[in-house]
Amino acid sequence: MQRLFTRPPGYPTFVSWIVTGMFRNRRGAIGAFIAAWFNLPLAVFVGGLGVVYGGIAGYFGGFTRGNDVGPEFLMEVPVLGSVLSGSVLQVGGLLGLLVGVVLGALAGFFGGLFVPWALVTTEPVFAAGYFVAQIIVAVLLGLLYTVYGVATEGWRLRAAGCREPSRRERELLLPILVDCAMRLQLNGHPKLLVDDSREANAVCGTRHIVISCGLLDEFDYDPEPIAAVLCHELTHWRNADPVSGLFIRGLGLPLYLAYVFVTWLRRTFRHPLLSLVLGLGSWPLLLTVRYFVMPMQAAGGRAAEYLADQGAIWTGHHTGLRQVLSRFQRSFDGARDGWERAVRATHPPNELRLEHAEAPGVDYPLPDRDSPARPLPVVVSSSHSRD
Repeated sequence: MQRLFTRPPGYPTFVSWIVTGMFRNRRGAIGAFIAAWFNLPLAVFVGGLGVVYGGIAGYFGGFTRGNDVGPEFLMEVPVLGSVLSGSVLQVGGLLGLLVGVVLGALAGFFGGLFVPWALVTTEPVFAAGYFVAQIIVAVLLGLLYTVYGVATEGWRLRAAGCREPSRRERELLLPILVDCAMRLQLNGHPKLLVDDSREANAVCGTRHIVISCGLLDEFDYDPEPIAAVLCHELTHWRNADPVSGLFIRGLGLPLYLAYVFVTWLRRTFRHPLLSLVLGLGSWPLLLTVRYFVMPMQAAGGRAAEYLADQGAIWTGHHTGLRQVLSRFQRSFDGARDGWERAVRATHPPNELRLEHAEAPGVDYPLPDRDSPARPLPVVVSSSHSRD
């Protein structure tokens, strides 16, 4: 019977396991915290407005001389009015447009970032207290979400369609999993579940490893690539990478929930009008995740993947790992929602992972012998003779 908070060997307490996961990807945690709790999507939105207003104001202002710098309504826009009243935009229409775009973007972004704080308080002492309170609330929310994620993982995986392995699947997979754990010097392993999806992937959770039927079919149930995948996932488990993912998600929970909801709507309802409305309404959120949260998590995610690959190599499954990496152009680690798909996009390219998995003194020419066959070019010709 599996305990509720089963943890990998080497962690004396549940708390030590959680704390290790919290600090596993520091940059990713900081990125999620800033994006979710410090108005970053709002700053991106106001910065976008600043680009539009600044461009218009700069263009019209560039034609003026003296104090009459452009349309009156633009002079009433906060921050931009003071910018336009100066002489910096008196440089001609096109150059004024460019300068206005830059200044408008900067003024709007930093205004959106700091004005909400100024609305709360103008006293430095109270502002510092509010800042500390934000950190405490975010960390507590991250911890609570992590504990919730660990405790309910089995239920959530089964709700997503994962199941207990059949007798034949247990006879094939469990001996491989036990052997991989022994080679990694682990005296235990997570519970094994099977996903009937035909997509080839595997997922490591805090207490479970899920392997898809698509992955088994892809390699015709060959034990070597299966063992390499299981060693890779066991290394993630031992290094507390799933705990890190839960904590980062909990730390940025408001942003995470909004992003998952928007991506679900975009996948479920594909009407062009609805897509346009969603795009106009959610672009600050999508840009924040794509160009801030994901890059902040990328370095830690790539390091974790390379270490997990080394776990498979260290246990002697070098050949199996190269088989798996050569077969797929993307990571074989699965994803269950829009957020995870976004974060998985920060994984290193498989070609670079293959490079890190090269054995010394061995030549690896292209194309790789384990890569999928490429279709032969077809030349269309006519059997009729030409005049």
